[in-house]
Parts: sequence; structure tokens; C-alpha cells
Amino acid sequence: MIELNANVKFGDGIACFRIQKENAGVYCADLIYFDGKKKLSPPEKITLLRGIRQWAGSYDDVELLNELGKIIEEAYYNPTNASIFK
Repeated sequence: MIELNANVKFGDGIACFRIQKENAGVYCADLIYFDGKKKLSPPEKITLLRGIRQWAGSYDDVELLNELGKIIEEAYYNPTNASIFK
């Protein structure tokens, strides 16, 4: 199983997630750390689902889902052929 770490801007800080592939098109992102205000931190676990043109998941922040999705796209898919962000 391949794991990758993803740093994304979130609110007033940077969140680092460890992402693992669960099944085809399904990924799990676990929060490793967040250097912003604790009360504004992202969830500790996000399930991401690869859609046709955007990412969906267990969290309502579409921008965060798509940021994590772009990192997944670069790591797991050939960005020139399979990216949903063409």
C-alpha cells in the first residue's frame, strides 16, 4: 500500500495529511498535524472519493477535498492522461 503526505493551506495554517488508497477511487486522509488555531482545524480523518470532475468526501469543504485530490492525482494517476482537472 502506498502512502503519501500532503501539506495544504487550511484557514490560518498548514495541515499535513497522510493519504492512503483504500479501494479504486477511494482514499483516506488522516491529519498528522495542523499549525493553525486548534478550534479551526480540519477533521482528523477524511474519506475522499474520486469523481468525474471533482472530488467528494466525508467533509463539506470542496476546496480542501479538491486540493487533496490534486495531490492524489499527481501521485496515483498519470496527470496528462487521467486527471479529472484537465
